[in-house]
Amino acid sequence: QVLRNRAQCHIFLGALPEGPEDAEKCIELDPTYLMGYVCKAKVQALMQNYESAMATYIEGLKCDPNSTIVIDGFKRCMTCIEKSKDGDVGPEDLEDILRDWHSDIYLSNELKKYMEEVAVFKKEASDERLRRIESEQTARTSEANQVQRQKDAKEHLSKIQQELQQFKARQDEVANELQKANKHNEHAQNQLLESKKFHSEELQKANERYNQLQSKLDVLLKESETALKEVEKLRRRSTVMPCQFSLAELERATENFSTSMKFRECGVASVYRGVLWKMKVAIKVLRHDGQGRSQFEQEVAIHSRVRHPNLVTLLGACTELLTLVYEFLPNGSLEDFLSCEDKRRTLTWQIRIRIIAEICSALIFLHENRPEPIVHGDLHPANILLDANLVTKLSDFGIFHLLIQSNSNSTNHPVEAPIYVDPECLATRKMAPHSDVYSFGMVVLRLLTGKPPLGIKKIVEDAMEQGDLNSVVDTSAGEWPDVHIQQLAHIALSCTEQNSRYRPVLSGQLWTAVETMRDVAMLSSQSSSSLVQEESIIPSHFTCSISHV
Repeated sequence: QVLRNRAQCHIFLGALPEGPEDAEKCIELDPTYLMGYVCKAKVQALMQNYESAMATYIEGLKCDPNSTIVIDGFKRCMTCIEKSKDGDVGPEDLEDILRDWHSDIYLSNELKKYMEEVAVFKKEASDERLRRIESEQTARTSEANQVQRQKDAKEHLSKIQQELQQFKARQDEVANELQKANKHNEHAQNQLLESKKFHSEELQKANERYNQLQSKLDVLLKESETALKEVEKLRRRSTVMPCQFSLAELERATENFSTSMKFRECGVASVYRGVLWKMKVAIKVLRHDGQGRSQFEQEVAIHSRVRHPNLVTLLGACTELLTLVYEFLPNGSLEDFLSCEDKRRTLTWQIRIRIIAEICSALIFLHENRPEPIVHGDLHPANILLDANLVTKLSDFGIFHLLIQSNSNSTNHPVEAPIYVDPECLATRKMAPHSDVYSFGMVVLRLLTGKPPLGIKKIVEDAMEQGDLNSVVDTSAGEWPDVHIQQLAHIALSCTEQNSRYRPVLSGQLWTAVETMRDVAMLSSQSSSSLVQEESIIPSHFTCSISHV
C-alpha cells in the first residue's frame, strides 16, 4: 500500500519512480505512464536483464512511438545484448549505462522543467490566441454592426426621401386644391351677396304680405267672433225647452203637495209623486233661495241640451215654483235594492253587470259633451234610479257642472254621500271627469259585494291579495263567473286609485271590457225564463234618442 501510494504521488506530481517496485506500481496504476516503463527498463538493464528491458521498452513504445528516450534505451539494450553474446560486456559498459541513467534523469528533470515552461508558454499563447480570436470576433461583429447601421441609415434615408417626395406631391395637390377653393370661395361670396340681396327683397315682400294677411286675419277673427255669437244665439234658440207647467197643475197632481205624496228628500229639494196627463211623474220642488234657483237653472239648461236612455228624462218645469217634472221610475233607486233585506228584491249578477254598463255609457256620454264636458259630481246608488224594466237612469243633476276652464276654480264639491266622492275633489274643491270615475268604481264595488260603502275598498283589496275574491262577492246575485269577478274587482280598484292620474278613462279599454261582460251576461240571462219574460217588454230606453244640442 505504501508503494502504491508513493507511486500515485509520483504520477500526480510528475516525479520519476524510485526502484522497480515504484515503476511497477506506476505502470500498474497508469499503463500509459511512459516514464514508468523507462525507469523499469533501466533498472532491468542495470540488473543486466537486457531482454526484459527491451520488452519493457517495447511496451513503452506503445505509449509514445516517437519517444527518443525509449528509442535510445532500446538501442543500448540491443547493443548490450549483442555484446553479451560476444562475452565482452564489462564494467565500463555498466558505468556507461549508469551514466546514461543519471544523464537521463537529469535530462528528464530538465525536460520536465522545459515542458512546464512550454506548457506555460502554450497556455499564454492559447490565451493570447483566444484574446485575438475574441478581438477579431468583436471587430467582425462591430464591423457587421457598422455595416448594418449603415444599411439601416441608407434605408431610413431612402424612406425619408420617399416621404419627402410624397409630402411635396401632397403639398402641390393641397396648393392646387387651395387655389380651387379660393376661386370657389370667391364665387360663393359673390353668390352669397346676390342671395342676400335677393332674400332681402323677398323678406321685404314677405313682410308686406304678412302685414296684409295679418290685417285680413284680424278681420276674419272679428267676423268669426261675430259668427260664434250668432251660432250661440241660434243654439240657444234651438234648445229644446221643457214643457211649462202651471202651479195649479202641479198642485192638482200632488194633491196640493200633500206629505203623503212626498217620497224623497234630496239636498235642497223635495220629491213628490203625481199624475200629469194621465201619466205618473216625479215632481222635484227646489227651495226658493240662491242655491235652489241656481240648481233649477242648471238642471233645465243641461236637460234641454242632452238626451240619453240612461239619464232621467225631464218632462217639464214650473219657473214660478222652481219645480222640475221628471218621468216616474217605479223601482226606486239602486240603493233600495242593495240595502233591502228582502231576497225577492235582489238583482242577479247579469242585471248588475248590465247596470254597470249602462252607468258607464251614460258617464261617457256626459264626459264627451262639447264644447265642455259635463260632470255628474254626485254619483252614488241613491241617485241611480231603475225603471219598470230595471233600466238604469242617472238622476239628481243638482251637482252637475259645466267645466269651463275660466271658472273651474269656483266649482263646489258634492255635499252628499262623501264616501263616493273623489278624495282629490274634496281636497282641491275642483271637479273633473276623473271625479266621476272614482264614484263609478265605488258603485261597482257595491254591486259586486253588496256590502256597505265604508271600508269596502280595503275589503276587496285584501281579498284580491289573498286570492279569495269569491269570499266577498254578493252571493244573493247568483253564481258569479270567476272571470267576471276578477274583471270587475280590477276595474273597481283601478277606478278608485287615490291619485287620479292612475285612473282609467271610461271610454278606453275599460268600456271595451264592460261591454263584453254585458254581452256575455245578456246571453246567459236568456237561459232564464223569468228574464226572457221580463225582456219581452219593450224597455223605455228603446223610445229615447241620444242627442247633444
